[in-house]
Amino acid sequence: MHRLCLYLSTLRPTLPRHTPAPPPPSRGWQTRRAWSLGGWLVGLCLWGATSDRAAQAGNGVIQQINLVHFTHTDFGFTDHPAVTRDMQRRYLDIALDTIQATAHQPDDAKFRWTAETLVAVDDWWRTASAARRGAFLEAVRVGHLDLGALPLNQTPFLDAAQWRTMLDWIPEELWQETRPRVAIQNDVNGFPRAGALALLDRGVRWLFMGINEDSGGTPFRRPSAFWWKMPDGRRLFVWLNAHYGSGYEFFEAEEWRRGPVPYAADTRFRPPRAGDLVRTDEASLRAAHRRCLARVQQLEQNGYAHPILTTSITSMWRMDNDPPFPPLAAFVAAWTRLGLEPKLKLTTASAAMADMERLLGEAAPEHAGEWTDWWANGTASAPREVAASRLAKRWLAAAQSPMWGPLADTACHTVDALYRELCLFDEHTWGSSWSVARPYSLDSQAQFNEKAGLAFRPMAQAEWLLAQRVRSRLGREGEGLWLANSAPAAYSGWVHLPVTALRSPYRSVEDPAQGQHLPLHFAPGWQAWGRPRTPADLSPEAESATFPDRSPNQVAKFWVEQLAGGEIRRLRLNTGATPAEAAASTAPPLVQVDERGWPLLAQWPGMKRPLFMPGSGDLLSVQANAFAPRWVLHDIMSQRDDERRERMRRETLVETWAVPAARTDVEETPHTLRFVQALEHPRLKWATRELELWKRAPRARLTLRMHRLPSTAPAILYAVFPLPLDGIPPRTSCGGLAFAPYTDQLPNTCRDYFGIDGWVDYTSADGHWLWVSRDAPLITFGGQQAVARRQSAPADTHRLLSMLLNNFWYTNFAADSHGLLEFQFHLEWSPQDLAPAAVAQRAAALLSEPLVLLNPALPEDPALLDRLYAP
Repeated sequence: MHRLCLYLSTLRPTLPRHTPAPPPPSRGWQTRRAWSLGGWLVGLCLWGATSDRAAQAGNGVIQQINLVHFTHTDFGFTDHPAVTRDMQRRYLDIALDTIQATAHQPDDAKFRWTAETLVAVDDWWRTASAARRGAFLEAVRVGHLDLGALPLNQTPFLDAAQWRTMLDWIPEELWQETRPRVAIQNDVNGFPRAGALALLDRGVRWLFMGINEDSGGTPFRRPSAFWWKMPDGRRLFVWLNAHYGSGYEFFEAEEWRRGPVPYAADTRFRPPRAGDLVRTDEASLRAAHRRCLARVQQLEQNGYAHPILTTSITSMWRMDNDPPFPPLAAFVAAWTRLGLEPKLKLTTASAAMADMERLLGEAAPEHAGEWTDWWANGTASAPREVAASRLAKRWLAAAQSPMWGPLADTACHTVDALYRELCLFDEHTWGSSWSVARPYSLDSQAQFNEKAGLAFRPMAQAEWLLAQRVRSRLGREGEGLWLANSAPAAYSGWVHLPVTALRSPYRSVEDPAQGQHLPLHFAPGWQAWGRPRTPADLSPEAESATFPDRSPNQVAKFWVEQLAGGEIRRLRLNTGATPAEAAASTAPPLVQVDERGWPLLAQWPGMKRPLFMPGSGDLLSVQANAFAPRWVLHDIMSQRDDERRERMRRETLVETWAVPAARTDVEETPHTLRFVQALEHPRLKWATRELELWKRAPRARLTLRMHRLPSTAPAILYAVFPLPLDGIPPRTSCGGLAFAPYTDQLPNTCRDYFGIDGWVDYTSADGHWLWVSRDAPLITFGGQQAVARRQSAPADTHRLLSMLLNNFWYTNFAADSHGLLEFQFHLEWSPQDLAPAAVAQRAAALLSEPLVLLNPALPEDPALLDRLYAP
């Protein structure tokens, strides 16, 4: 059957006459359906195969075609997310009405509908009357209405807490009544094992995948089935469906859609009606039958050898976010009356999966590994919003720490609501079908504004929830500067205070329990509502020249050592003189710098290798030097010949490195060495990199800040981290589940980049290296792998690249993220290996800073504690 994939890849140049010369298929079918059913469907059929032999019935292997009818859910793309969500809710009413209207018809005339995702089900259920709820449950009970187990089609950036939310989306009593048995993931090119395990934990054993191969691909030939084995030995039965709209092309030769993605509100377009497609007159039925036989014959010739085929079918208004098509049941009934073969069966996803498992379960091959997503790179088109979502997740985790005490019911509801919004942020739809072609249109701006709100709103509310938890726990504890480490592991580092929060000229912090006096170090910073006096008061970041950002003594900081995870420590601010701070008792790292003072290597006592290698913290951009560059990038990605694709990459892709703009500024304290350097790059108005090295521990923190110039030209921006670990394989995690890139993956899944939780580690005989990204959750190895379609590991997987920004996509994602961007990374060495759970805890600790409550001697008003600070 592998010949099928090879054959399909050769068919792109030979499109049917009725198909216009298409642009690249879109992730949401902005011309993608006419083309991207190609790959599978265009190749599936011989467009001219209407021979006498193809017109004969009943002599093929395939005796029955299961048609699963649903709509693909995009929160946006076709319409504003608020509109799509309202429509999806209404579609359930349409489906339920049609199910009831055909309930007394013969079985082949009964309408059946599958709700692809549960967000619409939840929205519908919360407003439905008791009578409608009863009808809904009855339709599920008799098998005419089916529910997919997932609320949305997701990207690989959900953390473990989000996966728990995903499988607890609808009310528990509704879950128990309906017992979803199948998960559906359409469009997206991957599925995290963390999600598969969450499904199995909820009793869901089937996964129905309708991948859109545009700019991606499938792990195996399709249609086919396989058992997906999890690390704990459990298995998920996977049906690798063709494209989720592929059923239409079995019966219709012409593309009915126009637009091809008209807004639902555009009254010049409409959904199809009875008589527009899958018509029931005998001439139309027999024409559809001839077409169906041609496709079936092609499948069989290419190795499909099973009596039942399952495919899916949508309406053809836009295909995505489309309503049910009630005439489909009449078409199946008319087909049956004429005795046409193969038999058509309008069914649900669960019933079809039961058929396929009965048929193929014993013979289906078993595969193991992470299912990495080719479409993950689109998330990097909006780095600021992604950083906000990740900050929201960290604050939510901190707010749920047991150190604050049990969560009240109201706070639990808040946490659930915020995780739901974050799940929707990590959903696969990022904007309008016009988002790249017309990025500043009202629709593109409106859709992305809604998407961005799903990151920024939870960020703000999670921060407020955390502050409530801190104040509720410590507000009655008495006077002091209270430090609380909500991370799961110990913290050593700086604690920062805005000077404006200090009501006296404090000079130190006293730790009564340990008898220590910790001096306050003062640094320049933003002066709120201050007027700049000289140009020296302003950095390039303060380009509006409104408030100074280099005003002296605006930030106070002090050092805390080994604040244990979950520890609360009471300190006192002091105005008196403080003895000189003791230097680190251990030898500092040996640091080798370049001619401009930037560190090349740093090595601490006890290490046999340096923590990092020359080039760490370098910035690299990749652009396409071509007319209409996104089309050329799509051509490269679509090229299946490896040698030709690599030649096209060399001819098209241009690498540009940032260069130092000045010598490095160096600051030394008793605790750290700090290196700051300005950079120049043609795509950036300005950029700085700051590397801080801990003296007492092999640890480094790199902060990159830059102002990206406005540009919709496609580009990828990387931060580079060469590590001294040649030949040592990396390990990372997705959704809280560890995996080894390249080796612990399903075949043909993405190896050009990886969506991760945020950490990568390496273990050698010389110790354990842990790299952590605070803001950017996409990585690659070796070098830039843009449109490379790698299927093996590069030789230098010890060279790690963080993907900071990527706007290569031509639809759905953000076209131009410009202005101030900040990215932070941590690197730490330890002599012993760590298990994945311990690595995740350590990564969380590296990204945290203790929470601070300044509590005066005056008591807080109980009304504020009870009514404002209680979550």
